[in-house]
Amino acid sequence: MTNGKIALIVEENSAVPLDKRVWYEATTLRDAGWQVAVLCPKASNDTSDSNWTFEPEILEGVSVYRFPLVRAQGVVGYLREYLSAFYAIARVSWRIWQELNFSVIQFCNPPDIFAPIAILYRFLGVRVIFDHHDLFPELILWRYRGLFARILYTVARIGEYLTFRSANAVISTNESYRKVAMSRGRVQPDRIIVVRNGPKKDQFIPVDPVLNLKRKFPYMVAYAGVMGPEDGVIELLQSMRYLVKDVGRQDILFVLLGDGAIRVQAQENLRSWGIDDFVDFTGMIHDDFLLRQYLCTADVLLSPEPLTPLNIRSTFIKVGEYMALSKPVVAYDLPETRQTAQDAAIYVEPGDVQAFGNAILTLLDDPHRRQRMGDIGKKRVMEYLSWEHQQDKLLQAYAIALGEKPVSNLTS
Repeated sequence: MTNGKIALIVEENSAVPLDKRVWYEATTLRDAGWQVAVLCPKASNDTSDSNWTFEPEILEGVSVYRFPLVRAQGVVGYLREYLSAFYAIARVSWRIWQELNFSVIQFCNPPDIFAPIAILYRFLGVRVIFDHHDLFPELILWRYRGLFARILYTVARIGEYLTFRSANAVISTNESYRKVAMSRGRVQPDRIIVVRNGPKKDQFIPVDPVLNLKRKFPYMVAYAGVMGPEDGVIELLQSMRYLVKDVGRQDILFVLLGDGAIRVQAQENLRSWGIDDFVDFTGMIHDDFLLRQYLCTADVLLSPEPLTPLNIRSTFIKVGEYMALSKPVVAYDLPETRQTAQDAAIYVEPGDVQAFGNAILTLLDDPHRRQRMGDIGKKRVMEYLSWEHQQDKLLQAYAIALGEKPVSNLTS
């Protein structure tokens, strides 16, 4: 039963069910009685017209529509990607509107370019929610330099402002993003709901370690996530080189779980330094059970995101997932990372790659501390950070968008 409530969730830079946050949102709405559709990219890079399809894939009761998208690097590549995404989302969402007549459309960023589509649907009586995942203007500043970067930044700020203004309600991933919505977006505080990132209690749970994954190394240290310029993987490699070459610790296997734009460069760096035998690249793992096997086999888990205008305000999903598996974390000391992990992590001054390496050694050489920190992290997830503690806030955001009194249909 949907009670006439139909929602379309739109994202450009990821896809369900791999994007856990968006998938949790979709299934939470489904469980609350909504009919839910998600519009996201295909895995394929083929954008030929013959590959357009408007038939949804049904996943766990959610209709998933996928559009073809070419992903590219560099300014020209990103412009091409975003223009193709704008066209695809406008085209497919219109077909979905004609078929489902959805009452709410939820846009997830980045990028912040979909305000014109949001405004169109508002004219049609659809309520709009902006799910603010990333600070897109700061992302532009980090990736590019010079006058052109400033121009792109200004355009991104305009797009961000228009996106905020086009929304009936805004979902922020943390308090830092909420402040951005109020200051830069001029959004009234009562229209902003903080819905933090967090794993589900009954899904991201510990599994037995698999010793073969350690390749006979006494210790294993792991990173899981995207490998982009802003994710700190290059800096993490420098910490690895310090431990292997300078400290002489050849008893540690480093495992990098994921993929991204700088993976090839990372592998080339390791080969040139002669330490590639101490590092495994698994690629992106889509099997949750296998991912948890790797993470539960590791002795220490890493969150090496550097200090940037984006990262200083951002919450990283991986940190909550590490904690859910009762694992200690080493991270650079960023405000939202500390807010998430608290005593479940060792914090290092941002940019100090040797101190990051030494923090890893501190935990590897102290199994009792690892256990204690892991227990602290697990308890914090269960009592505060898990998705079960966030889902009512999502429903509250939808109620605000619809002009209704927030009422929870779910229990934690």
